[in-house]
Amino acid sequence: MNKNILSLLVIMTCYFAIGQNNKTSFFNKLKCSKYISDGNERYNIGRTYDAFMLYKQALTADPYSWKAYYLLATTEFDLNNFNDAKVDIDTALSLAKTKADGEMHFLAAKIYQNLNLIENALEFYKKSKEQLGERGSKEFEIPSFIAQCEFALNEEKNGVKNLRKPFSINTKYDEYGPILIAKGKKLFFTARQSETTGGNLNPEDQLFFEDIYYAEIDSTTSEFALVPEVMEGINTEGFDALNFVSRNGLYALGTVNTSASKEKTTESSDLYEMTADEPGVFAGMELLKNKLINSTFFDGAACITDSLFIDEDNYIQTLYFVSDRNATKKLTDIFYVEKKNGIFSEEIKVLPDVINTTGRETTPFITGDGRFLFFSSDALPGMGGYDIYYSENIGGNWSQPTNLGAAFNTVNDDTHFQIYPELKKAVMAGISENDGVFNYNIFEVDLSGLEYPFLNY
Repeated sequence: MNKNILSLLVIMTCYFAIGQNNKTSFFNKLKCSKYISDGNERYNIGRTYDAFMLYKQALTADPYSWKAYYLLATTEFDLNNFNDAKVDIDTALSLAKTKADGEMHFLAAKIYQNLNLIENALEFYKKSKEQLGERGSKEFEIPSFIAQCEFALNEEKNGVKNLRKPFSINTKYDEYGPILIAKGKKLFFTARQSETTGGNLNPEDQLFFEDIYYAEIDSTTSEFALVPEVMEGINTEGFDALNFVSRNGLYALGTVNTSASKEKTTESSDLYEMTADEPGVFAGMELLKNKLINSTFFDGAACITDSLFIDEDNYIQTLYFVSDRNATKKLTDIFYVEKKNGIFSEEIKVLPDVINTTGRETTPFITGDGRFLFFSSDALPGMGGYDIYYSENIGGNWSQPTNLGAAFNTVNDDTHFQIYPELKKAVMAGISENDGVFNYNIFEVDLSGLEYPFLNY
């Protein structure tokens, strides 16, 4: 017999013996490794859901692979399946035993933090910090995560209760960007629901593209009910989001991105505006004709000081929006530009570093008179994910941002804050749990009896 064939038979016999001891055959372990390799390729190019499915197949081949459980938990975390991620990271740590390293404990910490199991998360962060060392700890920004846990525990110790209440219109899909008009009786929001225009799925996360939705208070139920016909002709087959509506309901700003759809009317996300003769009834979106505002980068999440608060003889407004045009230095920042007598300035400015960090700032909202700016950030001191902050313009300078605290924020992402002092209400969006699934939902907050500077001027 050929010596090479004989050697191969001996090796295979040994692997079969080992496989029997480990309850998984040699060939199934090879299958598992192949699925993991393919999954890693998909994950590295942003195909998280595809990677998730391949890691599931890896565990079918080898249900004792700690690495497959760890990678599966990674994708589940990215897909906001935090409960499943906890089960799988716990299993991975149990199987890995002494092989568990700083990165595994770091993932466990993030999962536990997003489930609001803060004390456990803090322990995992500290263990990860010890294993990764000072340099690795800084690379993973573990000191910031530890500070987030300590912030959340301190809010809990002080008895701060979260005040947000979900809108009844929330579904199993993502809803965000709530905007009220007509004394709170009409509601706009953005969602990624199954009936989205064109029925397109984003290949990266396998979720539907976003559309703008409109609802009114039903007189019989006193709850919001969808009125689909109001948005006919507004939404594209791409991503459509409403960012701002003036208090009189006659002017709006939105973000549109059709680069991933067959329409391809935009290269990236661009800012659009809408006008109406009747409050809230918009005829269609028109691109902001300013190449400095709409660049080849991401531009979106716009708001503007309200004309209702401006002297007609000095008709100057300020538009705020988010862009990643400084991506070589930062992630997303908040920019602003003046609009005088209906014409935008040719100078785009960026807000100071007291507001813009090296992380992500998003979803700004400016009070009508331009005095208070609300926004979300994932890099300022907070509870975890995106938190909501406000800053006051004092003599032309923006104050150090103040975290709204646990009354508004959670350990997950909290964004799209808008305030209506005349209604004693605020609205916002945030990730919360619905039947075991975490997704974006919209909320309202009763501001009655609260003491904040933006409520007392």
